[in-house]
Amino acid sequence: MKQTREYSFDILRAISMVMVIIIHVSNIYCRKYGLISSNSYVFSLIFNTISRVSVPIFFMISGALLLNRNFDKSKYINRIIKFIILIVAWDIIYLIWEYLYLGIKYDKLYMLLVSPYRAHLWFLYTIIILYLIQPILKYILNKANNLIKICLFILWFIFSTLSMYNYTIAQIFTIFCYIGYFVIGYYLYNYIKNQKLNKYNIIAILMLLISYSASIYLNYKSTLQFNMFYNNFFAYRAPYIILCSFVLFTLIYNWFHSSKPHNIIMFFSDISLGVYLIHGIFLDITTKIFDYTKINALIGVPLFTIIIFICSIISVYILRKSKILSKIL
Repeated sequence: MKQTREYSFDILRAISMVMVIIIHVSNIYCRKYGLISSNSYVFSLIFNTISRVSVPIFFMISGALLLNRNFDKSKYINRIIKFIILIVAWDIIYLIWEYLYLGIKYDKLYMLLVSPYRAHLWFLYTIIILYLIQPILKYILNKANNLIKICLFILWFIFSTLSMYNYTIAQIFTIFCYIGYFVIGYYLYNYIKNQKLNKYNIIAILMLLISYSASIYLNYKSTLQFNMFYNNFFAYRAPYIILCSFVLFTLIYNWFHSSKPHNIIMFFSDISLGVYLIHGIFLDITTKIFDYTKINALIGVPLFTIIIFICSIISVYILRKSKILSKIL
């Protein structure tokens, strides 16, 4: 099947790339609950919640693209090898970086087989699982009828809701949550690309606002109740974040899929993975130089996000000039 570049996916990648940095910056504020002002905490919670659609959207884009392609064994193997190289390379990079810059020594190297050294690298560990089971998922999708697919989606959403209140279900459901995003990205893409959905824009935007507001309210209410930063209601498996991810994915695709591509957006899209991988280094540098919480989150979160974003883009752009280093970006 011949693939054409989807400009709307470039926009989604660029937006999600920035949102990931916002999450990690706003997390620093959120985890200081009780040590920062109430309004600073609320602003950081708002930034954090709004940006939580970023990772689900990355999974949905991957599902939309990969599950629509005919299975190619050589490309499949090359993709797996590429991500194994990425995992090994970036675990080593952060091991060395934290030892030299932060003075942190890690003595459990065997754990890197099942969990990333740096928290944000979990994405690589998860996406490689989805890539590995891609042929199985494609086979199931081809064989299952629409009723079975609808029932599986309903069950998926029910378990998403239950996972908010039961820790055991949450642990079990987590990997199925990402499989769900992967598959739903495929379905949404195939449905919306042939539909004229502009008449539903107002309804979709209202759904987005209501879902975001509910998530912010529930997390803030729980924070006050437990007197600690509470983030269960904007976990990636949370029903409100699932709804927000679906709606934003649909809106952006509907608005921009037929737009004329812009070179800057396509550049940001192309380096999005590299920025995702490297931005943790600049997060370390800025948090060591600055005390984020001295600045209200309303200003601090956008400010430090921009600084980290610019530093990451410049670094990736320079490193991509090397044929060797470009392979890990």
